[in-house]
Amino acid sequence: MKQIFYRIFTALLFLTFVLIPSERVDATPKVFSPHPTALEMIEKVNALRESKGLSPYISNTLLMKIAQDHADYIARTGVMTHFDDKGKRPYQRAIDVGYSVAGNLASGGLLTEAIFSGSGISDDDVLTAWQSNNADAVALLSDDYEDVGVGIAAANGVTYYVLVAGSESDSEISATPTAGTLTAPAGTGIPNTPLPSGEIYHDVQKDEALWSIALLYGTTIAELKLLNGLATDEIFEGQRLIIRRASTETPSPTPVPVTVTLGIPTSTPTKPVTPTITLTPTPLPAPPITMRSGGLVLIGIVLAALLAAGLFSLLGKRKDKSMD
Repeated sequence: MKQIFYRIFTALLFLTFVLIPSERVDATPKVFSPHPTALEMIEKVNALRESKGLSPYISNTLLMKIAQDHADYIARTGVMTHFDDKGKRPYQRAIDVGYSVAGNLASGGLLTEAIFSGSGISDDDVLTAWQSNNADAVALLSDDYEDVGVGIAAANGVTYYVLVAGSESDSEISATPTAGTLTAPAGTGIPNTPLPSGEIYHDVQKDEALWSIALLYGTTIAELKLLNGLATDEIFEGQRLIIRRASTETPSPTPVPVTVTLGIPTSTPTKPVTPTITLTPTPLPAPPITMRSGGLVLIGIVLAALLAAGLFSLLGKRKDKSMD
């Protein structure tokens, strides 16, 4: 009887040590995020530039900061805009953090910003979208820029991308016109010669926005919208704007109410959010819970078997004594 007991005990003990290690290797849930990091995006941008025979961008800490701050802002608000919460443009935000923007600041200087958003998109999708838009393609493939910063943020299943490219200058450049001069800085090539009647027109150039034209001529966005009958801030390349009418046609100082809204320059159109697969961190599948409970069940079986074997042995001993 004792031999049977020991055999049962040994077999159960062996099974316990064989199966319990599977409990130890049980994987805990982990988070997998396919979102590319900002540095990975910069590497892909530089690979694209090198394939076109261009010098790679240099990652700039200041541009990285304003790009990430703006990505967080548009992710928080859900509004695709180049203006921040204070109404500042990219070059103004760059100057605020200490980046010396080169070029003509009246037209935004040598600094540009590309933005994009969507669900279920990869970094390659974003680069493809930027290349398909002329203004954004300049941000990727221009010789005018040397530095770059990228920001990526996500909210409500939508990922927001911001790329800022620029060039820095050590020399101080003053390109802000004096208010009321209504003349563009020399060398800009902007057709703004007054007509015999005194009117001044401006042909919208590539990458220009209504705010930059107003700054260039020392006027206001509201006045330009009033003169040109614009309902929004949106303009397009090649559009002819009236900067000043003939002296007898000067607009009244009390113009009709005009709603002034901050908008996106048409030189940098943004694409609508595509309701596709939500690109949110997805937990890796955890092993079936039965693997955990299996160890407990096995231990219960061992204990029950030992208890049964002990009772069986005890009853056997009592039977042997009664027979004696």
